[in-house]
Amino acid sequence: MAVSDLFNLKKQLVQYGSYHNNKANVAIHMIFVPTILWTVMVFFAKSGQVLAVPASAKWLKAVGPNAAFLATATITSYYAILDPIAAALYSPVLYGMLYTATQFQRTNPNANKIALAIHAISWIFQFLGHGVAEKRKPRLMDNFMQAMVSAPYFVWFELLFSLGYRPKLYKTVMSEVEQNVAAFRAEEAAKKSKSS
Repeated sequence: MAVSDLFNLKKQLVQYGSYHNNKANVAIHMIFVPTILWTVMVFFAKSGQVLAVPASAKWLKAVGPNAAFLATATITSYYAILDPIAAALYSPVLYGMLYTATQFQRTNPNANKIALAIHAISWIFQFLGHGVAEKRKPRLMDNFMQAMVSAPYFVWFELLFSLGYRPKLYKTVMSEVEQNVAAFRAEEAAKKSKSS
């Protein structure tokens, strides 16, 4: 994937959607991608404060600012490049998750153990969704970092699209996704017929 494609919303949605076209798998992702993101924020919040906070910005102390804050600010900026309106709508959700993850890390001595258990269970469901429902390996097998960064935004777009956001984009994306999935299925069928 070209670097310019990393900043092309349609291409990102088509790439991700091509691996998430089954309704059951999408539903699993709608639940467990945010759960995985939250647990990662809990792990990153363990860093403690990584930036000095001026007296005029004491509100920042509620979120460290820790490594989870820096990661959230980075992905929010990336999301804003892809679609500023969707990112603006998603930001309160992300920063709410950041706040709760940070507070959980600060107040629970077993935060990492609990988050790790939730994280592992969430991944199990994700893999079951791909293996049983989607019948296709997860995208992260092809591009781990890009899948990890784009997964939360893809899930957010699933919600936005279901509410009628950018219907032309949705139609274009789904058309290309269906073509990609059909090509994948045809390729898989050809492999099976060659091996028999």
